[in-house]
Amino acid sequence: MAYDQGVMDKRQSESQPWYTAPWFKWGAIVLFVLWLFYGLSAYYVVQKPLTAAQVTTLVQHKDLWQQLPVSATAVGRSLLEVLVALWLTAVALGIGLWLLTWLRLPSPSALETALYAVGLGFGVMGLLVLWVGLAGWLNTAVLYALTLLLTVVALPPVIPFLRRLRISPLPRTFTIFLAFVMGLALFKALLPPNDWDGLFYHLKGPKLYLETGQIVGGIDIPHLNFPFLFEMLFLLAMGLRSDVAAKLLHFVFIFLLGGLVYTIARDRLQLKQGWTALLFLFSMPMILTLGTQAYNDLALAFYQVAALLALFNWQDKASSSSRSVTEAKEVGPEKQPGHASWLVLSGALCGLAMGLKYTSFVTPLTLAILVGWDFRKAWRAGIRPLLLIATPAAILALPWYLKSLLFTGNPVYPFLFGGQFWDDFRTRAYAGPGTGIGLDPIALLRLPHDLTLGLKDASGDGQTGPFFLIFLPLILVYLITRLGRRAPRPYVALLLFALCQYLFWMVGVIASAGLWQTRLMLPAFVALCPVLAWLLADLARFDHPQFSLRRFVGLVIAFALVLNLMAQVTNWLAAAPHRYVLGPDSREDVLGRLPATSAHIAAMQGINTLLPERAVVVFLYEPRSYYCNRDCRPDSILDTLGHLEYLYGDAAAIAQAWQAGGVTHVLLFDAGYHFLVETKNAAVLPQNAALLETLRQGYLEPVAAWEGTYSLYALKR
Repeated sequence: MAYDQGVMDKRQSESQPWYTAPWFKWGAIVLFVLWLFYGLSAYYVVQKPLTAAQVTTLVQHKDLWQQLPVSATAVGRSLLEVLVALWLTAVALGIGLWLLTWLRLPSPSALETALYAVGLGFGVMGLLVLWVGLAGWLNTAVLYALTLLLTVVALPPVIPFLRRLRISPLPRTFTIFLAFVMGLALFKALLPPNDWDGLFYHLKGPKLYLETGQIVGGIDIPHLNFPFLFEMLFLLAMGLRSDVAAKLLHFVFIFLLGGLVYTIARDRLQLKQGWTALLFLFSMPMILTLGTQAYNDLALAFYQVAALLALFNWQDKASSSSRSVTEAKEVGPEKQPGHASWLVLSGALCGLAMGLKYTSFVTPLTLAILVGWDFRKAWRAGIRPLLLIATPAAILALPWYLKSLLFTGNPVYPFLFGGQFWDDFRTRAYAGPGTGIGLDPIALLRLPHDLTLGLKDASGDGQTGPFFLIFLPLILVYLITRLGRRAPRPYVALLLFALCQYLFWMVGVIASAGLWQTRLMLPAFVALCPVLAWLLADLARFDHPQFSLRRFVGLVIAFALVLNLMAQVTNWLAAAPHRYVLGPDSREDVLGRLPATSAHIAAMQGINTLLPERAVVVFLYEPRSYYCNRDCRPDSILDTLGHLEYLYGDAAAIAQAWQAGGVTHVLLFDAGYHFLVETKNAAVLPQNAALLETLRQGYLEPVAAWEGTYSLYALKR
């Protein structure tokens, strides 16, 4: 008997996977800790929380912290900005609650209901502003009337819903940390717009439409013909109040993303401490950075991940049904397991995402893969679920593609079919073919590493934090071993979603350096936050009396959050936003001292004061024109001079074309031009290196220059 027991123990030992052996367990722990130290140190070597330049700026601006007189006017102005943003958010919540009542979703949690409702409500409001704008009714009176009407409709369900809404309290320390960092971010969000893309097109388009009183075409800013849902919300806030209120609508999506990752972690990955997903979300500096800017990236991430969450709800209903997929095939599509309203909601959220950026099309494709996998043994039964997703997605996305078709002749302008203002030269200039990493195997293997460290980020605002790199080996180990089998079903779906986003992004950076923008991967990183939270909780299986890996990683997370907070505080002190939000500083004072906009604002103010109202100014190598109050024509993709050479050949013909088009002045962004020359960006630069100097000498007369970065010229007649 003893012999039999020994044989049995030996066989069981032999049947155990090799990765459960103690030697492997401790070896894996040691390797993971070493990798953790590498990832943490490498990230903060590249993304320094405190630099010498920041210290210099703080020293130079130390007078900003002396004798701050609080201005009642400034405080009142800032409160109005916040109240308008809260007003529009409450209206969105009410509209969304009406829509969810119509959908008859089967009892989602109150927090989840609020997330869906606000997202749907903002989508409906954006579409309504689009139709009002196309009809030519863009003025303050109409926008106020529309918002007041929506308020009357929306408020009845909002008040009782808010009374019922209960959110589980977070740990006190984390709550204090969260309140502090969100407070700092709110102050920066209340500053006048100073971000690149906001001044380029996110706010420029709404400003032009409000000035015209109508959404019109014929404007040579290609991005105005992209899907423009969130810009319609910017337009509404600017019509009601200001561009700062518009920025705050993007700030709202920090909270929505927080609620989203918390809900997925708690309800779908079954984590008792779902708030740990928030740790990873706020370990990404780009969340708070983007939330203070007039961008749409946070909204894009929200709609895409929310669509995935809605699909999880449908899958939960399907898996809890007593019928199998095969039985569903036998009884017919109309009796398939699951609640169809979840699919409609998922499709609607996909459609709203597709109204924000072209890149969002990867989400409905991912959802189709997940649904197709569920019905892999009964593919006919999967047709109806796919249609229930595709139909609302197409209906809600279609207006933006029809608008582009109407204005440019291309529904996906400027891609695939060209269109107004577009030709082969601009296609090459925009795509920048051959500037990417190519099919270099080493570069492709390094890509996740370089991506998370921000080594080649073209925009500089996509700091991910160190933990996606640190946890990457752990994700891979869980996938190739049995360790991940304990994970709930949504765990793998979240990984698939992130992988699809990554592969699409990777194809872009293979071809073009301009597409190396880490923030384009934000939806993937948001989806991974609950995954990392689940992995952190599962690290408890590696705990020993002598060493707790989970607690050690928790301490590292806290350390990283402190470093991120240090960087945030440093940037906050340098910007001194309190002087505008609470104190005596004007918009011009703030924009004039911020390094990103000081020279630019000086040039815009010079144009506004030096030039007559009828002046027509062509910009060279400068796409930002929001603060220009003349007829300013920005260099949207930095190709204006090269494109003019392509069209007309030489300086004389270019000057003649300018005169025929009514151009009176030219603004040259000298610093931008020299940067492109130094980086040898042949896709946008003219072939004749002397072309610009020939124009200066023979056809342009100097008017003004600013800080050696901008030069303003009058076109000789």
